Amino acid sequence: MNRARKAAKMSMRDLADRCGVSQPFISAIERGLSTPSLATLYRLADVLGTEPAALLPVHRADEVSVIRVGEGRMVPTSDRPNAAVGRVLLSDDTRHLEIFEYITDRNDDLDVWYAHDGDVILFLLDGRLRLELSGRPDVVLEPGDCVVHPGPIPHRWAVETSETIRLLLVVVRHR
Repeated sequence: MNRARKAAKMSMRDLADRCGVSQPFISAIERGLSTPSLATLYRLADVLGTEPAALLPVHRADEVSVIRVGEGRMVPTSDRPNAAVGRVLLSDDTRHLEIFEYITDRNDDLDVWYAHDGDVILFLLDGRLRLELSGRPDVVLEPGDCVVHPGPIPHRWAVETSETIRLLLVVVRHR
């Protein structure tokens, strides 16, 4: 993120002010001591004029990457307490691709609307999930179901079962 901030000719304080976070938090992110939530990551990328994948660890296109169970950077969905946490499986700005795994239940906070560049692909592995799409009918996913929708449509998730859900979220950017 440091490189993107300097390319945008912004100080840590300017970036923090424009994103609604503190300058020490920006410093901690740049030093690898903290990870922003997905919502904050999208704000940072928007202000810096880059893709969120450019601000997370990047996997080189010419290398084979293996992410084992228990590995991968953990990213909360929002800055709220009890936010659902996803695991970054791939974040590659050269491919304009982000892949996350979410394992969550009704106790985790998912009540955040998102809208962003690119296409969203959700593949539900376990549980039952409601995808709310602003101005469109909700979509209920069962295990094995997949939905693709444009990222600019405001969207959010709701867990529809008492069981834990597990899903893959893929975001493909168009930049």
